[in-house]
Amino acid sequence: MTQLHQGQTSDLHGTAQIAVSLQQDFITVVGASHMTLMERLRGQKGNKMRFINQGIRQLGLYPPATANDSSQRIFLIFTEDYERRLLDRLKSVVETRYGAKYRELDSIAHLLDFINLRIRKKREIKQLDLFSHGLVGSIEFGYELDKVDSYRLRDAQALMLKPEAFDLSAKIYSYACRTGLGIQADWHVGEDEDPLYDKSLAQLIANTTQATVWAYPRRSNYDQTYGDASDRAGLEGARARVSADSQAMKRYRRQLSNYRKRLAALRLEKRDKNAQLPNEKPPLPPRKTASAQDETIVRHAASRDANEKLIGHPLDEEGAVHGVRAGDSPTGVPATLREYRPL
Repeated sequence: MTQLHQGQTSDLHGTAQIAVSLQQDFITVVGASHMTLMERLRGQKGNKMRFINQGIRQLGLYPPATANDSSQRIFLIFTEDYERRLLDRLKSVVETRYGAKYRELDSIAHLLDFINLRIRKKREIKQLDLFSHGLVGSIEFGYELDKVDSYRLRDAQALMLKPEAFDLSAKIYSYACRTGLGIQADWHVGEDEDPLYDKSLAQLIANTTQATVWAYPRRSNYDQTYGDASDRAGLEGARARVSADSQAMKRYRRQLSNYRKRLAALRLEKRDKNAQLPNEKPPLPPRKTASAQDETIVRHAASRDANEKLIGHPLDEEGAVHGVRAGDSPTGVPATLREYRPL
């Protein structure tokens, strides 16, 4: 749906009518993730699921989808090396729990086509979030997989993005490593070195899309996807407190039910709706011992455990516990997301 907004002007200025699109998309893109040989041997699938779980977290941060699709949540995933039973379960969670559209991608061309198709559909991207591996100058949606070349986004692909697909105030977030760095630097950028932010892939994407891009000049770190060190260390204690609270609440409900039954029987016997049980007051609800944080990390862990049993992967339907953060290298550049405005 499009509205015409007419500006108020003086006699010295002409009157302009500007078409404003009201159809907006909030899009998460999740890259494929390889497993190391050791991870495969040990059956450790947490790292493989980090992009997916971060993408789910991001969906929940978007504005809710509207019934008429004027605002949409969209989840896009590169499918290489993800099992079908995982993708099917993910699709159900994305669509049912988060009210989002779900689409699978199998090449970088598919992503570019989806983005640029917003123009013909008369929609605009308000926010785009990218979760994947990355190198200086490339976002690697298929890092170390067979389809690495056809899943890669570099300068040539970035130049194919059309600014008309993006809202005038659109924001793009890349959580891939070093999208915001313009020089090859693994461990340190010296004081006498220019990081060449203006030559980075982040700046090129900003220039091409005319959207503001936020990206890391450092490596990105997904290590808090399942909680920080404190969350992980405290999980068993949190589980014990949450379980104790649950048991206490069950006992309270039984006591309350029994009390109400005896009270109802007494009032019926005495034919007095205000009669009270002698020397007895209604039971008091138990005091909670688990904190809100306890309940949060237990809820996340329970979701992962349930899906581990169901589909063999720790899919967290709550999303990642914490977001992506800056890594340790290269030093000499900001340890945070950096803003890249279109030139």
